[in-house]
Amino acid sequence: MAMTQQVKAELATIAVSKPCCRRAEVATMLRLSGGLHLAAGRIVIEAEVDTGAAARRLRTAILDVFGHQSEMAVVSGSGLRRGTRYIVRVAKDGQALARQTGLVDNHGRPVRGLPPQVVGGGLCDCVAAWRGAFLAHGSLTEPGRSMSLEITCPGPEVALALVGAARRLDIPAKAREVRGVDRVVVRDGDAIAAMLTRLGAHDTLLAWEERRMRREVRASANRLANFDDANLRRSARAAVAAGARVQRALEILGDEVPDHLRQAGLLRLEHKQVSLEELGQLHDPPLTKDAVAGRIRRLLATADKRAAELGIPDTEASVNPELLEDAE
Repeated sequence: MAMTQQVKAELATIAVSKPCCRRAEVATMLRLSGGLHLAAGRIVIEAEVDTGAAARRLRTAILDVFGHQSEMAVVSGSGLRRGTRYIVRVAKDGQALARQTGLVDNHGRPVRGLPPQVVGGGLCDCVAAWRGAFLAHGSLTEPGRSMSLEITCPGPEVALALVGAARRLDIPAKAREVRGVDRVVVRDGDAIAAMLTRLGAHDTLLAWEERRMRREVRASANRLANFDDANLRRSARAAVAAGARVQRALEILGDEVPDHLRQAGLLRLEHKQVSLEELGQLHDPPLTKDAVAGRIRRLLATADKRAAELGIPDTEASVNPELLEDAE
């Protein structure tokens, strides 16, 4: 949650001068974090956020843009809801604010999605809506295999509206339902970086990208190490198998082995771990890698042919799983 709090702290300090953007941000924050209640026949708006900075930003915008006073209460965490919560409450002018922000329509009925002026606004309103959504119910995970920028929504209509706003910003986002809760998720690393840039969280973006690069470098190093380890194990198994087959070939052929093939086979037995190129250098006179490999292949082929004529196990029979496991 450290990255989430860092983003919210930075977003809460961004200065927004355009009234349309401030209205879109407030409307989205109230829609995602708020609720409409009836008290003595009047609409009361309550918005609950998890940072004091977001609550203060919301109160300031409600007063500056809409001209309504609000109250703030601090609720300490208990039970499953750990952490302090901040509740912004508009009681006296709740009905007027609900109409102004589009939380209710002209007939006083609650709007299920985002207000029309937010959905149909300009690109700056899309950015403001996402900023308000993140301040209300957003989260950013550490970069890695399951990295995501996520918004928890009060319903599928709000989720689809945020997906549409992200699409207008050329950022891929998906709406999905997880255990009965609607969410909007941005998973691609480049898309997350683009969204943080759009929202204005530049300091957080630098820290997030640094951690992302560090993880990618570490993952690449681990892949290379695993690759090298696998190659070494394959080489060891191949060397043990080749040595076992050569030894069996010499046993099958006995004195019938041609001298040049015998010499190549004995070199393989004496130096099981060296490469074919090094084996060629040890030969007297020196041979090329291909020449050594060819002689060993002919030795094995000759022995397998002789074993078939005699009806005895061939060179492959000398290679068993226990032998290869011991090589690892």
